[in-house]
Amino acid sequence: MASVVPNSEATQFKAGEKQVEIARMGGIASGEAKREKKRLRKELEILLDSTNSKGKNYGELISLGLIANAIDKNKGGNPKAFELIAKMVGEMDEEENRETPNVQINIVDNSNLEKVMYEED
Repeated sequence: MASVVPNSEATQFKAGEKQVEIARMGGIASGEAKREKKRLRKELEILLDSTNSKGKNYGELISLGLIANAIDKNKGGNPKAFELIAKMVGEMDEEENRETPNVQINIVDNSNLEKVMYEED
C-alpha cells in the first residue's frame, strides 16, 4: 500500500550513521534555540528594569497598560488581559485556562433508515 504522506522518507526511521547525524543536528539546533531564548529573556529583563526619558520604569508602564486593557470600559474589558494578570500573580494555573469543548452527541437509530426513506406516503 502506498504511503499517504508526500515525503515518506522524512517520516521513516533511520538507522546507523544517518540517524546519528540527524540527532546531532537536532541537538545543535536545540542548543541554539535555548541560547536565543536566554538572550531574549535577559534583554527583556534589562528593558523592564530600565526607565524611559521621563523617568518611568518600563515594567511599571507595561503593567499599567495591561491593567488598563483589562478594565477598559469602552471595550467591555479584555478577558485575555484578565487571564494574563491572574497567571502572573499566581491566581490561575495553566491547567485552569484550558477550556473543555462542549460536544453534543445525538444518538440516531438508523436500523430502519431504508424503510423510512422509501416508505410511500
